[in-house]
Amino acid sequence: MRQLAATSRRHWTTGRELRTAFNAAQKAGGAIVLDDFGPPIPSPGPGEPAADFSPRPGKDRKAHFMTLDEYPSTNYAFEVQNPPVSGNHINGLGEAEHRPASPIFHTWQFGHPMGKLEFLFQGIRTRREWIALLKRQRATHRFTGEKAATKVPVDDPAAMTDTIKDLTRELGAVMVGIAPLTDDMLTEELPLDHPYVISFGVEMDRDAALQAPSEHAALTIQAEYRATDRISAAVAQHIRSMGWDAQAAIHGFLQIPAAVEAGLGQLGKHGSMISKELGSMYRLGAIVTDLPLVIDQPEDVGVDEFCAICSVCTTNCPPHAINDTKQLVRGRERWYVDFDACIPYFVENHGCGICIGVCPWSEPGRGEGFSLKMLARRDKYSAREANTHATTEETP
Repeated sequence: MRQLAATSRRHWTTGRELRTAFNAAQKAGGAIVLDDFGPPIPSPGPGEPAADFSPRPGKDRKAHFMTLDEYPSTNYAFEVQNPPVSGNHINGLGEAEHRPASPIFHTWQFGHPMGKLEFLFQGIRTRREWIALLKRQRATHRFTGEKAATKVPVDDPAAMTDTIKDLTRELGAVMVGIAPLTDDMLTEELPLDHPYVISFGVEMDRDAALQAPSEHAALTIQAEYRATDRISAAVAQHIRSMGWDAQAAIHGFLQIPAAVEAGLGQLGKHGSMISKELGSMYRLGAIVTDLPLVIDQPEDVGVDEFCAICSVCTTNCPPHAINDTKQLVRGRERWYVDFDACIPYFVENHGCGICIGVCPWSEPGRGEGFSLKMLARRDKYSAREANTHATTEETP
């Protein structure tokens, strides 16, 4: 906590010049040259594409229920004259071979290729946002710790799983599942080796989400993540009190792959997970442990079919960063958000989340109906194809 407070004070002070220049540029309708601020970053290497932070072309639309009169403009108050390597390249877009993900943002490593953008993102935090960030760190000392000397025997992993899930829900989670830990959940810099992941979600404040991007929405998000941190720390501490290893999987842990494997939902076109009941109105947390548990199975709720025919998030995304088709990313076909198009808008407005707010599946009470409809449609098409195939084989 002291270290973070010192880091925050130092960054608040060193970012003063950047913050002042950026705010002045916003008011004047101009742009600062971001290259002039922060530590140096590497240039693209041989064969590495440079980032293009300009918005993509596309059809514009604004959902009527979003609170802001209009979305913030994509005329950014900063420019990058010497762009770094593309964030899409770092993420592995187009790569045929599978590999772990690479750290790319929220790293606090300002010498990283995206370090200039992160330096701006952290530097333009308001005082209220800095305070909210510091409050979030109160639980960090309980993320890891010493386990009890004597292990509580686990003769019935299913019963223990129920106990842990009940505890997680009692602490405030609205969904929880168990997954095996895989390298899809880890970055290159996070070598965890526990066999199990306890993945859970807390419900988001929908009214605040519909005000995105705004300071109120950003502060609410910090409060929601404080809840996930508090639950993660408490569950990990409880498991350690039984003599088993456990730690809250926070920094560098890829929450969405863990949640999908734990049966909490499926990846949506907008890059977030969609759960059957809540859509994307949740925040995720996780604990890794060696406590013997029973894993859950991923659940297909029809998200792929839904996202394939829905264009609400693509037309509501101001920089048009959301693709209508799946992309090849580190050897897997999956929904992918164009990082280079998304990140400058995210940084300029100090967070976003428009795509989550406008997702029809996130509207209360609609998700289960969408799921039933998509699965019924799939069954119908599958039966039609089977009949067509059978008729073709019977034709002489």
